[in-house]
Amino acid sequence: MTGFFNPNNKLWSALSTAVDAVLLNLMWLISCIPLFTVGAATTAFYYTTHKVIRNQKSGIWKEYWSSFRSNFKQATKLWLLFFVIFLVFSFDIRICMAYLKTGTFVGMLAYFFIALAAMALVWFMYVFAYLARFENGCKATLKNAAIMAIANLPRSLVVLLILAAAIYVCWFLMPFTWFVPAIAMVLINRVLEQVFRKYMSAEELLEEEENDKMRC
Repeated sequence: MTGFFNPNNKLWSALSTAVDAVLLNLMWLISCIPLFTVGAATTAFYYTTHKVIRNQKSGIWKEYWSSFRSNFKQATKLWLLFFVIFLVFSFDIRICMAYLKTGTFVGMLAYFFIALAAMALVWFMYVFAYLARFENGCKATLKNAAIMAIANLPRSLVVLLILAAAIYVCWFLMPFTWFVPAIAMVLINRVLEQVFRKYMSAEELLEEEENDKMRC
Protein backbone atom coordinates (compact mmCIF):
# COMPACT_ATOMS: atom_id res chain seq x y z
CA MET A 1 0.00 0.00 0.00
CA THR A 2 2.89 2.33 0.78
CA GLY A 3 4.15 1.95 -2.77
CA PHE A 4 0.72 2.69 -4.21
CA PHE A 5 0.49 6.08 -2.47
CA ASN A 6 4.00 7.01 -3.48
CA PRO A 7 3.76 10.16 -5.72
CA ASN A 8 6.21 8.51 -8.12
CA ASN A 9 3.92 5.52 -8.62
CA LYS A 10 2.78 5.61 -12.27
CA LEU A 11 -0.76 4.47 -11.51
CA TRP A 12 -1.18 7.01 -8.73
CA SER A 13 0.30 9.72 -10.95
CA ALA A 14 -2.13 8.84 -13.75
CA LEU A 15 -5.11 8.87 -11.38
CA SER A 16 -4.02 12.21 -9.96
CA THR A 17 -3.72 13.67 -13.46
CA ALA A 18 -7.17 12.32 -14.40
CA VAL A 19 -8.71 13.95 -11.31
CA ASP A 20 -6.96 17.24 -12.13
CA ALA A 21 -8.28 17.05 -15.70
CA VAL A 22 -11.86 16.59 -14.48
CA LEU A 23 -11.48 19.47 -12.01
CA LEU A 24 -10.00 21.66 -14.75
CA ASN A 25 -12.92 20.72 -16.99
CA LEU A 26 -15.33 21.75 -14.23
CA MET A 27 -13.53 25.07 -13.72
CA TRP A 28 -13.82 25.78 -17.43
CA LEU A 29 -17.53 24.94 -17.53
CA ILE A 30 -18.30 27.13 -14.52
CA SER A 31 -16.25 30.08 -15.75
CA CYS A 32 -18.00 29.90 -19.14
CA ILE A 33 -21.46 30.38 -17.58
CA PRO A 34 -21.49 34.20 -17.82
CA LEU A 35 -20.95 33.66 -21.58
CA PHE A 36 -18.83 36.77 -22.06
CA THR A 37 -16.01 34.94 -20.23
CA VAL A 38 -15.78 32.08 -22.74
CA GLY A 39 -12.66 33.54 -24.36
CA ALA A 40 -10.73 33.98 -21.12
CA ALA A 41 -11.92 30.58 -19.86
CA THR A 42 -10.81 28.79 -23.04
CA THR A 43 -7.44 30.54 -22.98
CA ALA A 44 -6.91 29.47 -19.36
CA PHE A 45 -8.15 25.95 -20.20
CA TYR A 46 -5.53 25.55 -22.93
CA TYR A 47 -2.76 27.14 -20.87
CA THR A 48 -3.37 24.96 -17.81
CA THR A 49 -3.70 21.84 -19.94
CA HIS A 50 -0.29 22.55 -21.43
CA LYS A 51 1.49 23.63 -18.25
CA VAL A 52 -0.07 21.26 -15.71
CA ILE A 53 -2.06 18.35 -17.17
CA ARG A 54 0.31 17.27 -19.92
CA ASN A 55 3.35 17.65 -17.70
CA GLN A 56 1.61 15.91 -14.78
CA LYS A 57 2.31 18.75 -12.36
CA SER A 58 0.29 20.32 -9.56
CA GLY A 59 -1.30 23.75 -9.35
CA ILE A 60 -4.28 23.71 -11.71
CA TRP A 61 -6.17 26.27 -9.61
CA LYS A 62 -3.27 28.74 -9.50
CA GLU A 63 -2.30 28.37 -13.16
CA TYR A 64 -5.90 28.51 -14.43
CA TRP A 65 -6.91 31.69 -12.64
CA SER A 66 -3.56 33.34 -13.28
CA SER A 67 -4.04 32.87 -17.02
CA PHE A 68 -7.73 33.79 -16.80
CA ARG A 69 -6.98 37.13 -15.12
CA SER A 70 -3.95 38.08 -17.19
CA ASN A 71 -5.66 37.40 -20.53
CA PHE A 72 -9.20 38.45 -19.60
CA LYS A 73 -9.33 41.82 -21.36
CA GLN A 74 -7.82 40.70 -24.67
CA ALA A 75 -9.57 37.31 -24.66
CA THR A 76 -12.95 38.96 -24.07
CA LYS A 77 -12.49 41.32 -27.01
CA LEU A 78 -11.56 38.42 -29.28
CA TRP A 79 -14.41 36.24 -27.98
CA LEU A 80 -17.00 38.97 -28.67
CA LEU A 81 -15.80 39.03 -32.28
CA PHE A 82 -16.17 35.25 -32.59
CA PHE A 83 -19.52 35.34 -30.82
CA VAL A 84 -20.86 37.66 -33.50
CA ILE A 85 -19.35 35.48 -36.24
CA PHE A 86 -20.91 32.31 -34.83
CA LEU A 87 -24.23 34.09 -34.30
CA VAL A 88 -24.35 35.25 -37.93
CA PHE A 89 -23.44 31.81 -39.27
CA SER A 90 -26.01 30.17 -37.00
CA PHE A 91 -28.71 32.50 -38.30
CA ASP A 92 -27.68 31.94 -41.94
CA ILE A 93 -27.61 28.15 -41.51
CA ARG A 94 -31.05 28.07 -39.86
CA ILE A 95 -32.57 30.19 -42.64
CA CYS A 96 -30.96 28.14 -45.42
CA MET A 97 -31.96 24.84 -43.78
CA ALA A 98 -35.56 26.05 -43.74
CA TYR A 99 -35.35 26.73 -47.48
CA LEU A 100 -33.64 23.36 -48.01
CA LYS A 101 -36.57 21.55 -46.42
CA THR A 102 -38.90 23.15 -48.95
CA GLY A 103 -36.69 22.03 -51.83
CA THR A 104 -35.60 25.57 -52.72
CA PHE A 105 -32.18 25.73 -54.38
CA VAL A 106 -31.00 28.60 -52.18
CA GLY A 107 -31.16 26.14 -49.29
CA MET A 108 -27.98 24.53 -50.63
CA LEU A 109 -26.13 27.54 -49.23
CA ALA A 110 -26.57 25.93 -45.83
CA TYR A 111 -23.63 23.63 -46.60
CA PHE A 112 -21.53 26.63 -47.59
CA PHE A 113 -22.25 28.39 -44.30
CA ILE A 114 -21.61 25.17 -42.34
CA ALA A 115 -18.17 24.96 -43.97
CA LEU A 116 -17.48 28.59 -43.07
CA ALA A 117 -18.61 27.97 -39.49
CA ALA A 118 -16.26 24.97 -39.28
CA MET A 119 -13.38 27.15 -40.48
CA ALA A 120 -14.30 29.80 -37.91
CA LEU A 121 -14.34 27.13 -35.18
CA VAL A 122 -10.80 26.03 -36.03
CA TRP A 123 -9.69 29.67 -36.18
CA PHE A 124 -11.31 30.21 -32.77
CA MET A 125 -9.26 27.36 -31.29
CA TYR A 126 -6.03 28.58 -32.83
CA VAL A 127 -6.64 32.15 -31.61
CA PHE A 128 -7.20 31.28 -27.96
CA ALA A 129 -4.45 28.66 -27.90
CA TYR A 130 -2.11 31.25 -29.44
CA LEU A 131 -3.20 33.80 -26.85
CA ALA A 132 -2.46 31.30 -24.09
CA ARG A 133 1.09 30.76 -25.36
CA PHE A 134 2.22 34.10 -26.80
CA GLU A 135 1.92 37.81 -26.06
CA ASN A 136 0.62 39.91 -28.94
CA GLY A 137 -2.06 42.42 -29.86
CA CYS A 138 -5.57 41.40 -30.95
CA LYS A 139 -4.97 42.07 -34.64
CA ALA A 140 -1.65 40.25 -34.68
CA THR A 141 -3.15 37.32 -32.77
CA LEU A 142 -6.02 36.97 -35.24
CA LYS A 143 -3.66 37.29 -38.21
CA ASN A 144 -0.99 34.90 -36.94
CA ALA A 145 -3.55 32.31 -35.83
CA ALA A 146 -5.18 32.40 -39.27
CA ILE A 147 -1.83 32.05 -41.05
CA MET A 148 -0.84 29.11 -38.85
CA ALA A 149 -4.20 27.39 -39.39
CA ILE A 150 -3.92 27.69 -43.17
CA ALA A 151 -0.21 26.84 -43.34
CA ASN A 152 -0.77 23.71 -41.26
CA LEU A 153 -3.98 22.53 -42.90
CA PRO A 154 -3.61 18.78 -42.13
CA ARG A 155 -3.24 19.51 -38.40
CA SER A 156 -6.06 22.04 -38.59
CA LEU A 157 -8.32 19.32 -39.98
CA VAL A 158 -7.34 17.09 -37.06
CA VAL A 159 -8.27 19.90 -34.66
CA LEU A 160 -11.62 20.25 -36.43
CA LEU A 161 -12.30 16.52 -36.13
CA ILE A 162 -11.48 16.57 -32.42
CA LEU A 163 -13.73 19.58 -31.84
CA ALA A 164 -16.55 18.09 -33.90
CA ALA A 165 -16.35 14.77 -32.05
CA ALA A 166 -16.32 16.51 -28.65
CA ILE A 167 -19.29 18.73 -29.54
CA TYR A 168 -21.24 15.76 -30.89
CA VAL A 169 -20.64 13.64 -27.76
CA CYS A 170 -21.44 16.48 -25.35
CA TRP A 171 -24.58 17.41 -27.30
CA PHE A 172 -26.08 13.92 -27.38
CA LEU A 173 -24.53 12.53 -24.18
CA MET A 174 -24.74 15.42 -21.72
CA PRO A 175 -23.16 13.61 -18.72
CA PHE A 176 -19.96 13.25 -20.76
CA THR A 177 -19.62 17.05 -20.69
CA TRP A 178 -17.91 16.68 -17.31
CA PHE A 179 -14.75 15.20 -18.85
CA VAL A 180 -14.88 15.04 -22.67
CA PRO A 181 -13.78 18.70 -23.18
CA ALA A 182 -10.67 17.98 -21.09
CA ILE A 183 -9.81 14.96 -23.23
CA ALA A 184 -10.37 17.03 -26.36
CA MET A 185 -8.16 19.85 -25.04
CA VAL A 186 -5.30 17.46 -24.27
CA LEU A 187 -5.49 16.08 -27.82
CA ILE A 188 -5.73 19.57 -29.33
CA ASN A 189 -2.79 20.70 -27.23
CA ARG A 190 -0.69 17.86 -28.62
CA VAL A 191 -1.54 18.92 -32.16
CA LEU A 192 -1.17 22.69 -31.78
CA GLU A 193 2.07 22.52 -29.83
CA GLN A 194 3.61 20.82 -32.85
CA VAL A 195 2.47 23.83 -34.86
CA PHE A 196 3.59 26.48 -32.38
CA ARG A 197 7.05 25.00 -31.91
CA LYS A 198 7.70 25.46 -35.64
CA TYR A 199 7.39 29.23 -35.16
CA MET A 200 9.38 29.51 -31.92
CA SER A 201 13.05 30.42 -31.93
CA ALA A 202 15.69 28.20 -30.35
CA GLU A 203 15.99 30.75 -27.51
CA GLU A 204 12.24 30.64 -26.85
CA LEU A 205 12.21 26.84 -26.82
CA LEU A 206 15.17 26.75 -24.43
CA GLU A 207 13.55 29.35 -22.15
CA GLU A 208 10.33 27.33 -22.06
CA GLU A 209 12.21 24.16 -21.14
CA GLU A 210 13.93 26.01 -18.29
CA ASN A 211 10.61 27.42 -17.06
CA ASP A 212 9.07 23.95 -17.13
CA LYS A 213 11.97 22.58 -15.06
CA MET A 214 11.46 25.33 -12.49
CA ARG A 215 7.78 24.39 -12.17
CA CYS A 216 8.60 20.80 -11.27
